[in-house]
Amino acid sequence: MGAPPRRSPFGFLYCQSPRRYASLEVPITSVRQPAPVKPSLVAARGVVIVSCLIGAACLAESPAGGPAPTAVDVSPTPPSPPPSASATPPAEQPAVVAAEPEPEPEPPPFAGRERVRVDELLAAITEEVPGIAESPSVRADYHAFLTDFEIEHLDDPDIYLDYVRVKIAFEATRAGGWWGLKWDITNEQPNSDKVWAHWKTLELGADAGAIPETTAIAECDELSALFAFVAKRIGLSRRSEVGLLWPTGNHTVAVWTIDRKGDAPTRIVVPTSQIFLNGDQSLGTRGFDPWKQKSIFDYRRQDAAAKLEIPAALANHFVLTIREYGGRSQAVLQDQRNDKEDRQ
Repeated sequence: MGAPPRRSPFGFLYCQSPRRYASLEVPITSVRQPAPVKPSLVAARGVVIVSCLIGAACLAESPAGGPAPTAVDVSPTPPSPPPSASATPPAEQPAVVAAEPEPEPEPPPFAGRERVRVDELLAAITEEVPGIAESPSVRADYHAFLTDFEIEHLDDPDIYLDYVRVKIAFEATRAGGWWGLKWDITNEQPNSDKVWAHWKTLELGADAGAIPETTAIAECDELSALFAFVAKRIGLSRRSEVGLLWPTGNHTVAVWTIDRKGDAPTRIVVPTSQIFLNGDQSLGTRGFDPWKQKSIFDYRRQDAAAKLEIPAALANHFVLTIREYGGRSQAVLQDQRNDKEDRQ
């Protein structure tokens, strides 16, 4: 009988003869015998080996014979690259800006009234002067006026406000102006008494829209007197005077004199109608020589009593037209005057 099976150092049985070791010329007795292995350790090692074999088989083939399961990549996900500087940024949505409500217009100065006294009307016109003086167009016209007459030395606040007052009275009372006066021959005296008397009896409704295109008819001397009466009573300073000039025997205009008592007084023609003038002539025209008449007296006559009453609708119309048109340039107002006179 052969030699009994021997155990390997790892617990496996093998049937090789001890003579094999003899060929190595090593005494059998010198071979180190492994220590006896406990049965529990053998069983544990067997379980581990069998588990490894089963696990390898599972990786090679699925239990149902289908394809092998895909291995799961558990490596960390690389971070997303930062956006390129050249990338187009998203379009910004325009901010929604709420439209500001338009300011409500100022109420008429004599709302709810039926009659208004002349002194009340003149006081209301006086209150409009500072607002119109703020107009850039009026300020530009004033500087052009100073340059044209070579009187830049007169550029001061008092003269500027006088310029604004003269402008208001001129544009309001001239033929074809804001207040609806029309030139025609009347053969009346050189004052505005008849104009105020006509306005006093004018029958109007409460609505300002009922104001006619022509509110009164007057001749050139009446228009010039009306201008002087209004300009004098809306705050004209002592450095300024307004009076009447007869450049010809059958025609009258007004004149604004600055510093009459000074060393170099200045006279400015105020053409209250276009008689003998073309449609381009306005305040400061050189169509007439203001020095042809030696003396021009300051117009101080009281053409209308302070307590004389006119319809409130007419008085409101007078003030509202000053508010609406007072800040416009002289060139624009001249075109509007010409158009209105054509309609009359």
